[in-house]
Amino acid sequence: MHTVAIAVMSLDGCLTKHDEDGTAFASPADQHFFRQALRTFDCAVMGAGGYRAAREPILTNQTSTQLRVVLTRTPDRYAADAKPGVLEFRSDDAASVVHSLAKRGYARCALVGGARLLTSCAAARLLDELWLTLEPVAFGEGRRLFLGAVEFRFELISTELLGPSTVLLRYRSS
Repeated sequence: MHTVAIAVMSLDGCLTKHDEDGTAFASPADQHFFRQALRTFDCAVMGAGGYRAAREPILTNQTSTQLRVVLTRTPDRYAADAKPGVLEFRSDDAASVVHSLAKRGYARCALVGGARLLTSCAAARLLDELWLTLEPVAFGEGRRLFLGAVEFRFELISTELLGPSTVLLRYRSS
């Protein structure tokens, strides 16, 4: 399975503004890119915080062609939202979920955060690419792309200007 982490971050490396869930700071250009990019994957995995921040659009735009899996310690909490094969909630670790999706026949998986998911997949060598949108803002504090003292290496594949000051960087794991 081909896995791609997709994230938007501030110039100072924050995925969130301070302790807020979600990416409300993302520009319209990044939001458009993200929606278009997500359509090219047959499944997506995200953390519970990201799900809570984007719950309404996710529930409104469900399709039977893309499975979304939300990693949470409390899957029963989301039982009313669950729809097998469309929106699933799992308490397994990220690597187990990615492996199980591959066994189920999924070929392209978007990893859309959070940091625990991305760190786990990178550490297990399950992260093939990393697509980062850099927004021209700085927060000083916020959640980071990876957790803890880690060292992962990436090779730049391409750069693209999404808006006047918004840049998309595509990397391959090396």
